[in-house]
Amino acid sequence: MNCRKNDKNRQNGFTLLEVIAVFVVIGLLSAVAMSRIFSAKDYSVIAEADILKSHLRYVHMRSLSDVGTWGMSFNGSSYTALQDGNPATIILPNENSATHTLPDGITVSGSTVTFDEWGSPGTSPVSITVSKDGATVETIVITAYTGFIQS
Repeated sequence: MNCRKNDKNRQNGFTLLEVIAVFVVIGLLSAVAMSRIFSAKDYSVIAEADILKSHLRYVHMRSLSDVGTWGMSFNGSSYTALQDGNPATIILPNENSATHTLPDGITVSGSTVTFDEWGSPGTSPVSITVSKDGATVETIVITAYTGFIQS
């Protein structure tokens, strides 16, 4: 074993290159974190549009398994599942009733959509718009005849 008691060439600390590398990594991480913080408000609108699409798909599937008609009516800050033109007695997935209320600032607009026993919404496509503070964020289109839900 080679032990040195007083090595005057040995230096303690970081090199300039190591310090710069640490600052670059910290800068990149903070830039990513800041972009996530400032765009977090858009996540709630996108999440609500996804919830609406899943509820529309649920009502569409109910229409395929029933003789009557199923649909969805939109009322600005909420929407309700319909069965034979009346508010449905079912509970929407992950809800407490047939109505889903949207958070403040998010609105949904469109004509009432009704699916027949074949899952068709009719002979023309139906458009539903999800907005945040008056600005359109996403438009959901239900294809004529097939009831395919797309955005």
